[in-house]
Amino acid sequence: MKKYKQLYICISLFIAICVMFNNTAVYAEAKDEVNYDEVSEQIENDVERFHIPGMAVIVVNKDEILFRETYGNCESTDASFIIGSMSKSFTALSIMQLVEAGRINLDAPISEYIDASRWFVDASDCDKITVRDLLNHTSGITTYQTFGDLKITDSFGKYVYANANYGLLGLIIESVSGVSYEKYVNDNIFEPLGMNHSAASLEQSKKNGMIDGYRNYFGIPVVGEPDYPGDISEGSWTNVPAGYLSASVDDMGRYMQMYLNGGKGIISEESINTMFYDNVPSDDGTYNYGMGWQYTTELFSQPVLWHSGLVENYTSNMFILPNEGIAVVVLVNMNDYLIGNNLLSNIVAPLIGEEHQNTPNWYIIQHIIFDVVYLLLFFVSISSAFDLKKWYKKKKTVKTYLFDSVRHIVLPGVLLCIPLISKTPIRVLWLFVKDLCLVVYVNAAILILVGAIKLIILITKKESNEED
Repeated sequence: MKKYKQLYICISLFIAICVMFNNTAVYAEAKDEVNYDEVSEQIENDVERFHIPGMAVIVVNKDEILFRETYGNCESTDASFIIGSMSKSFTALSIMQLVEAGRINLDAPISEYIDASRWFVDASDCDKITVRDLLNHTSGITTYQTFGDLKITDSFGKYVYANANYGLLGLIIESVSGVSYEKYVNDNIFEPLGMNHSAASLEQSKKNGMIDGYRNYFGIPVVGEPDYPGDISEGSWTNVPAGYLSASVDDMGRYMQMYLNGGKGIISEESINTMFYDNVPSDDGTYNYGMGWQYTTELFSQPVLWHSGLVENYTSNMFILPNEGIAVVVLVNMNDYLIGNNLLSNIVAPLIGEEHQNTPNWYIIQHIIFDVVYLLLFFVSISSAFDLKKWYKKKKTVKTYLFDSVRHIVLPGVLLCIPLISKTPIRVLWLFVKDLCLVVYVNAAILILVGAIKLIILITKKESNEED
């Protein structure tokens, strides 16, 4: 009986192994049979539905391009886009190159490499923050702090995303290497990888054939210049090392292949693993952040390394699927902060092994809702101005005063408090949602002005009555 039991166990194990290999083979076969023509057709339809001006997409493994295509007004895979916060991975890579050269110690305080005291409220903070803290966003600097007003907060040691961290890293690269950030990235990353349509300045980006970027105004894409940052100075929030490199989709494919090939002479595989996996958890635990990359086993059906990018008129995403050995990059020449950007993840889902959801055209529905609200606000504010003559003649009651208080005090107060409610400074809202800012401040100004005129009329009338 014991002999049969052992035989049963052996047979069971054999079957289990066969099933496991069979499932693996089926999965690999399914991946090999991805119909990129169908995926491309779906993307093309979504680009049209969601009014995206232009998009470029590439999928690579370590040896070849599996798929690449352009859509809308993007006519070449050499057209460069501003890649937003995907720039952070280039800055982190530059730091790790200098670490490998023995010129930077990740755990040394930043005061060893730069005099950052002019950027901090308390100069002693520079002795507490390490290079690793900047890379992993654990410096205690918070999201909207600006240069000249930087300080360690209670979040020190915890992940809080902040552009200032990577601006400081850019200054460290310049100090240690003795050349500008632009020259360092060009000489040590772009040129060795053959990234000939990539740049770290607006001037060079335009020379490389940067595609026009679009802001979204009330659901309508409008072409416009990016608010490209200059050198870091007092009051700076955005900066080039944190978010303003440009690259073409072909160049980004080469960049992804460098990682898939274990560094390709640019960096060691050990340093790549440090960048990817020596990370810290986000507040909700859905991903970890490490040195310009986010890593998750929670948000997708398989482990994914990724980062997104967003500036005033460009958005981008890059993904590495370590189990599959493939990488995906998506570049878009529009920022539609409130609506369109949220639809991009569904558009590219099939490229990273996720299901594409066939949803209604939320772009039109959601923009109509926002535009109706905007129109109602304009109607309330403009009508208050046109009704001034009627209001002047009207007999004033308690109801009249209550209505005027709501319209000219409460409503503009709420509008002006939107930055506080959203916990987003007005300068940031102005960069990313100019149409919302215009609606808020134009309507608030009209309502306050008309309210002030009414108040002056009431005071003048009261003084006149007293004199009589």
